[in-house]
Amino acid sequence: MSIRLDPRRLAALKLLAAESGLRPGELVTQWVRERLDTARAGGDVAPAAAPAVDGTAFAALEARVEELARRVEELAARAEGAAPAARAAAEAAAPAEAPLRRARPRKQATAAAEPAAATSTTRARKAARAEAVVDGAGRRIRLHEEIIDIIRERGPMSAAELADAIRERGRYAPPRSAKPLDAASVNARVSNPVYRSRFVRSDGKIGLADQG
Repeated sequence: MSIRLDPRRLAALKLLAAESGLRPGELVTQWVRERLDTARAGGDVAPAAAPAVDGTAFAALEARVEELARRVEELAARAEGAAPAARAAAEAAAPAEAPLRRARPRKQATAAAEPAAATSTTRARKAARAEAVVDGAGRRIRLHEEIIDIIRERGPMSAAELADAIRERGRYAPPRSAKPLDAASVNARVSNPVYRSRFVRSDGKIGLADQG
């Protein structure tokens, strides 16, 4: 058997049970027994162990229950009013975070620059292959090879002397250019990261690394 009570009466029952040192179910059971005993005796018998609660005390309990209910409603109303304010604050703060999200492409730009730097050596090698000249025997001649051959024959020389010697030999000519080979081109090839390990510079002259 179950008993349903509205929230206010249930709260009053709990308060009465707490004041009597009983659980709500025990207090209800006690009341039911007393009513049954009274009905069997056929008279009005005052409850012996029931808590003595007059109309004034019960009204005070109801007032306390109503006060508690009112406070709960106020707290619920405050929570509902705070929710829109919290959402508005979050929406107002959202634009401030947007620049941080837009800053991510800078990392991508930096990452894109790294492969470009890594391919500089490959580009230099391709340029060297493009400028190669074919001699009378059909052999491809590259500028750094011509420099190495002349240094092996004549010893260390300055960039200007190497340029003169290469022009005298006539086996190499700068591709895609009508200008004759000059000292700047020789210096650029000797300083190229792909070939500079083969050369050494000393006293303004260029020599071969393997001839130390």
